Amino acid sequence: MANLDIARNARWQNVAFVLGAWLYISPWVLGFSDAGKVATKAWIFGIIIALLALSAIFAYQRWEEWLTAAIGVWVFISPWVLGAVSNARILWSSLVVALLVILALWSSSLEHGSGAVVTRR
Repeated sequence: MANLDIARNARWQNVAFVLGAWLYISPWVLGFSDAGKVATKAWIFGIIIALLALSAIFAYQRWEEWLTAAIGVWVFISPWVLGAVSNARILWSSLVVALLVILALWSSSLEHGSGAVVTRR
């Protein structure tokens, strides 16, 4: 039964892990690894998102979703806060990663019954 729980929990975590990995490598791939605070933000929060996703696969906790969602919000607003809005690569990478992380978590919260919409059984 534990393997079934791991497989069910792994859906959003797989997506979040890939997004965290992308966020981590994006400064090199998109050419902004010399962008100081913006690149550092991508490295730090990419690692955190990926690690939270991995830990949630094996031991799901609701707080992991909330923390990852908060990080997703930060990744979304960070181009404006850090003054990187003029760089379209940084802006779009941050926006797409943040929105996909938040959507994956929202989907997971619906599945676990902690979201705004809960199906009746």
